[in-house]
Order: sequence, then C-alpha cells, then structure tokens
Amino acid sequence: MGALFSATVGCGAEVESLEGSPPQKISVCTIDNPVNASFFESYEGAHTMHDLTGSIAEKLGVQAPPVRIDSQAKYGALARGDGAIYLRFPHKGYKEKIWDHAAGAIVVTEAGGVVTDASGNDLDFSKGRFLDVDTGIIATNKQLMPSLLKSVQEAIKEKSQAPSPL
Repeated sequence: MGALFSATVGCGAEVESLEGSPPQKISVCTIDNPVNASFFESYEGAHTMHDLTGSIAEKLGVQAPPVRIDSQAKYGALARGDGAIYLRFPHKGYKEKIWDHAAGAIVVTEAGGVVTDASGNDLDFSKGRFLDVDTGIIATNKQLMPSLLKSVQEAIKEKSQAPSPL
C-alpha cells in the first residue's frame, strides 16, 4: 500500500514499504533490448503527447503498451526496475517545474539510471523554479539510453516536419 523512495548522492537509492519494512537497495532494470522493455508516461493527456511517445516506442521497437501513471511514482517505479523507460513530452508552451523532477531524477540516477532532456543533456535544477527544457525528459538505464536518444530525436524531427492540421 505505497512505498517511500530515498537516495543519497553517491550512496545509491532505497525503497521501503509504508507499512514499515526496512529500506532495501534498488536498481534500474538491466534490459538491453528495447523489444523487452516497457515504458512509463503520464496518464494525463495534458502532461504528455501520447502520439509522440507512441512514435518513439515504435521506433525503438518497444512492444509493450505504455504504463500510464502520474506523479513522481514513475521515477520510483523506474528506479525499482518495474519498467525500463520513462518518457515525458508535454505540449508546447508547458514549463517543467523543478519540484516535479528533482527528487525523482536523483532516485533514478542513484539506482543506476540516466535522466536527461530530449537532446541527452543533464537536467539543470539550478535555474530557478522551472527547468530549461523545451522538448521533453527521458529516463532509462545506461544500456538503452543511446538507442532511446536516437529514437527520440528521429520522432521529434518527424513531428516537426509533419504538416499541421488546419
């Protein structure tokens, strides 16, 4: 009935049950073939472009349907190895707030994962209330990140070249 995730920079990540279990070390999954991967995305259509994340998953070869959940639970589930990829691509004009990503990014990173913007740059939490991200946020393990980045950039390029509906 719930879990508490924690991490200390340089010391790893842990999870404990809200029912009082002792903390246990966690790590991201070790899947290296996207065909075997699953991905998380926001449930709310307003928080992510499901058409774009679907295109990314297709290019990557992911066969599982998306797991749609909200809040930083996606980061916790990824850090615990419950899935392989987290995709967040909000609609144009949305500004990502640091409090929606800072803790989750640390938990995933300390669990052995990688969290970047859609160009592969580290997230910079030092710019005030908002992240300086104009495209999206991705997270996965180190093995999948190169192919994920390639698929993300291909899908974004295709979307930008597609004619817009009148």
